Amino acid sequence: MGDAVIVKNELDRFRENMAGRVSPSWGTAHIRKALVDLGDPQDRIPRAIHLTGTNGKGSTGAFIRAMAEAAGLKVHAFTSPHLARVNERIRVAGKLVSDEALADVLQDIWRRTQQLTYFEALTTAAFCLFAQERADISIIEVGAGGATDATNVMSRPAACVVTPISRDHEAMFNVSGVAAIARLKAGIFREGVPAIIAEQPAIAMGVLREEARTTSAPILSAGEDWRAGWDGDAFTFSGARLKVRAPWLGLPGRHQSQNAGAACAAVESLRDGRFTPDAMAAGLREVTWPARLQRLKPGPLTAGGAVWVDAAHNPGGAATLAQAIKAGREPGERIAIVFASQAVKDIEGVLGELKPVADAFTLCPLPDSGGQEGGPGADPHHVASIVASLGAKSKLARDLMDAVQIAQRTADKVYIAGSVYLCGAAMSMNGEQVE
Repeated sequence: MGDAVIVKNELDRFRENMAGRVSPSWGTAHIRKALVDLGDPQDRIPRAIHLTGTNGKGSTGAFIRAMAEAAGLKVHAFTSPHLARVNERIRVAGKLVSDEALADVLQDIWRRTQQLTYFEALTTAAFCLFAQERADISIIEVGAGGATDATNVMSRPAACVVTPISRDHEAMFNVSGVAAIARLKAGIFREGVPAIIAEQPAIAMGVLREEARTTSAPILSAGEDWRAGWDGDAFTFSGARLKVRAPWLGLPGRHQSQNAGAACAAVESLRDGRFTPDAMAAGLREVTWPARLQRLKPGPLTAGGAVWVDAAHNPGGAATLAQAIKAGREPGERIAIVFASQAVKDIEGVLGELKPVADAFTLCPLPDSGGQEGGPGADPHHVASIVASLGAKSKLARDLMDAVQIAQRTADKVYIAGSVYLCGAAMSMNGEQVE
């Protein structure tokens, strides 16, 4: 039996434990007990930067990793969800975890404890692998929320980062509104650990400041303690000690300035002399992060025209995507959006943000590539009824390939959005993968 099959089988065993335990209200008790049995690896990993927020976590982490690697540092990274392969979630000293290493650690975890969920098992695996391999820093992204997230078990990370907050996962956490979400995400703050806060809605910023004061976490906030923005096409960052200028950012979209700024502020808070302005600028230029306004290469999906994938799956992400589409739209261009989503998402909110920039919607079932968290895909017929209620038109497709081909018949540009997993399926179908 191959290692990839072993990984799948082990994760399937943990997935069975998710029944009745998918709500993060269960907290961190199960994973904390497992980590104690494993020797608390979460407190033996290299300096950790803990990331939370609604949108931009992945991009911010990618900027941090790129700057660190440009400075000659080795970096561990734990991110979620994955696009096509679960290995994408765990990067050990810069390289995706191998099937063999992941299979071994998951089998060891299962032997010691069988009470973890799918995400808890992967989080535990990442901590174990990171504790075993030398590196200079670790990037740890929450799965969702903050206070009750499985990653929130490190006693003292080196820095905590909060990317922009908007409404998402409210039913999952049994909360409502930006203020409640912000309070949940502030649960990663630690006494004496810098809290880097990106641009936020006023209500979210107020809550984050209040929680930071309660926790005695020093705040480094956008617009006050550091500034990031554009000088033409050049990105600029100005912090307490460092000033960085990059002629461009490796990730497209004007919104990436806030993610790059938060990354620079986090790096500055480490007070590591290896992070020079030149090294940081090099990393900012060279960074890659898939499915963020990514144009697909020539392949099966692009034979009929240009196709972009973007992982927007909540209203905040959709609003950012809509702004990018509008900014890059040439006069007279027709835009089609291929859409599929998990049923638990705020589909109406996402489509409402995309409607002003879409000439057409093409709807398809959400492909099931395995390892998906968050529940099944929404019925395309139900999505079509939401599109109609918004005063827009849509066409139904059998599958993703059919949807793209339908969209290409009448559009100059096609954007695939609504789910990270949809983007991953598109990339796989087009012969592209994360390395």
